[in-house]
Amino acid sequence: MFLISRNVPLFICPSEQNPKKKMKTQSIDLTIKILGNGGAINKGLPYNSFIINDSLLCELPPDIMLSLHRNKVHLSLIDTIYISHLHGDHIFGLPFLVLSAFFNSERTGDKSSFSLIGPNGLEELAHNLVISAFTKSHPCLSWMQKFCRFFETDASGTPNLTDGYETSLFKLDHMMETFGFLLADSSGKGASFAYIADTLWCESVLSVIEKKPRLVLIDLNGSLDDLKPVHLSMAELIEKGIPVAGNQSTFLGTHLREPFSSELPQIVCAEPGMTVVVPSDKKKSVAIGPPAKQFC
Repeated sequence: MFLISRNVPLFICPSEQNPKKKMKTQSIDLTIKILGNGGAINKGLPYNSFIINDSLLCELPPDIMLSLHRNKVHLSLIDTIYISHLHGDHIFGLPFLVLSAFFNSERTGDKSSFSLIGPNGLEELAHNLVISAFTKSHPCLSWMQKFCRFFETDASGTPNLTDGYETSLFKLDHMMETFGFLLADSSGKGASFAYIADTLWCESVLSVIEKKPRLVLIDLNGSLDDLKPVHLSMAELIEKGIPVAGNQSTFLGTHLREPFSSELPQIVCAEPGMTVVVPSDKKKSVAIGPPAKQFC
């Protein structure tokens, strides 16, 4: 069941799923820009985050404002924010995004607002983070309460994350409640994109790969020599995932300790500034562009 945090049912009718989205039925190209590719512990990488079609921001790591600035992403274009789980490397940037949006509204009159989608406890944690960062008296807290809507979900949720695509969520095997998402062409022609966030190999991962999404952004932070496995490894993907997907899916590894290279064309290292286009026309190939020069 997908609920608003104030115990009000969210999906009463399509127009209420996200008031800023128009529920287009015709699929459009998906443009995914990688903002960061690092895991919680990494060798100097910007933390894992990405944005889809300039409006769906995924994850709010501590350095999110720096990553948005470096990639010339404007807050005013973002209307939906997806949080896979409530670990610090996925949400501790929220107070700084809220602060920036508040000051933008004060300076320019911009009336940006955000729909934030994530697991149970999202709204309470967001409230506490903003207070911890800037105190209860800072006006950015009132701004968040007025202009941010929080939707807390489980695996049965079907939020409208981006126009032209149907969304399904799936639960992953992590240290706390964690959900990935799948975007399927609204025309019913198959899965276009999957985000497999922090997880061990599990039935959900296999089930998603069996759908052969054209592009899979996947946690590859694990290693076979980990004392206690917490994340997927490259070896597991090669052994268990590639035989299922064949050459029908491209896997973009993220949430990394350090960059990697792969001899398999189906596996690519996500890099900050990289743009990937998944065409709605299935006859066209997924296009992975080189990382753009980042703005400092």
